[in-house]
Amino acid sequence: MIPEQYWRIARRWFWLIGAVAFACMLFAVVVVGQVAGKSAPTYNAALTLGVTRIVSFGGTITQGGDPGDPILLSNYTDNIASRGSTPQFVSMLNAELAKKGVIMTDTQVSRKVKYTSIPGLFRIDITATANSPEQAQLMAQTASDLLTKDVTDEETRIRTALNSSTDQQQAQLLARLNTVYASRTARLATLGQPALMEALDNMVRRGVSADLTAEFTTLVADLARITSDTEMTVLNSEATSLEQQLARLSESRRGYSDEILNGTPVSIVDPVDTSPVPLASSLRSRDLGVMGLIAGLVLGWIAATIADGWAFTNRME
Repeated sequence: MIPEQYWRIARRWFWLIGAVAFACMLFAVVVVGQVAGKSAPTYNAALTLGVTRIVSFGGTITQGGDPGDPILLSNYTDNIASRGSTPQFVSMLNAELAKKGVIMTDTQVSRKVKYTSIPGLFRIDITATANSPEQAQLMAQTASDLLTKDVTDEETRIRTALNSSTDQQQAQLLARLNTVYASRTARLATLGQPALMEALDNMVRRGVSADLTAEFTTLVADLARITSDTEMTVLNSEATSLEQQLARLSESRRGYSDEILNGTPVSIVDPVDTSPVPLASSLRSRDLGVMGLIAGLVLGWIAATIADGWAFTNRME
């Protein structure tokens, strides 16, 4: 239940409360509305990057058009997009923008430039906001260039490490293969002519194919079987295994070579596009008027309370 004192203040000073409320509503609609309408416009620039491939440290190449499992490339897309929010990348971007005349703090850069991952499409949306379309476009393009360079440099480091590792493995395999070849040749020199003639007859009856390496391996296997030489069988099997390992290394190295991997792992799908950002609908005159009226009623009640107290003091005196 409302106390009688409040009813008395409302009945006696309603004109003061109404005047203050009307004045505040008028102030909100006219003055605040004009100030908000004169605020600097904001522009938004956006572009889209596409992730085309990933080179793993195992030498595996996963590309967007591969029919295999796309989860690896999707996760890589999320990883690239998340780099834009790291303090290290924000600092690098701010330094690049400073070179082009855009001076901001790292916090402002982090707030104005955003990265959104679309893993299902292997795409990354980059958006930038600024007070001019030229600056917004410059920020978005600089972020795109820096992110592309960062991913490309990472791939280059991985390919360099893979080449170094492959060189070492090939050198070790070749050294071992030459040793096995020498041991097998020495073992063949100890065989007698009858065994050689029988193995050659078997090869002729089978027919000689175009793969002479395979034919020689089969010939040595026949000689090992005819002479019951287990050591030669082991040497022949080891030579075949080493040759296969070298072939796989060579094929893997060709997969991430310059002649196969053209271009960059990240490229622009949609070029930068800039448009103005519309003002928020919350700044309409009706909304400003309602907020001003509410604030005016509160201020009017406070003024009425003060005036009633002042009048009561005068009556007492």
